[in-house]
Amino acid sequence: MAGKESRKKAQEDPRQLLLKELRGLIKEIDREGLLFLIKQANTLIYNQRVERLNQEAETTKKPASSKSKEKENPAVQSGGVSIERGAFGRSFIVDLVQVRKTFDEAEMLSLVSAAQAGTSAPDGAARVYRWLSRNRDDVLLDAGAAGPRDAVMADLWKVLRSSFSIRNQ
Repeated sequence: MAGKESRKKAQEDPRQLLLKELRGLIKEIDREGLLFLIKQANTLIYNQRVERLNQEAETTKKPASSKSKEKENPAVQSGGVSIERGAFGRSFIVDLVQVRKTFDEAEMLSLVSAAQAGTSAPDGAARVYRWLSRNRDDVLLDAGAAGPRDAVMADLWKVLRSSFSIRNQ
């Protein structure tokens, strides 16, 4: 009787049917194919998390006073730039004038290195802009950054310099 119930439940839930089909196919896939599928699955999971974070950001977009926002996130500087740790601790969410973008740890480390190399606000902002244009131009496009002299680049440089440090190991 339990077998009939589980079959009926699988027929009602399309996800269960897909899982069953995938289990059957996995038996025939070689090692390289499995590695490829694992990478693809990780990419899909990452994209779903980013999409969920972006949707949450859209629903919670409310203008807040800068003082209350600074208490909430100590990395906030003038211009509405903030950086916070992602929900799973393996990413960072950079908020540039209410445009939220997710960076993985390696990207953030590289971006902080570029910011730390700057000797002044204009130099640091230019370095941050150059890094973003080479590696994450989507951030510049979505934030509407006009160039290295854009105020949001200087604000991002300030947040990166004041909130992160790179230890020599």
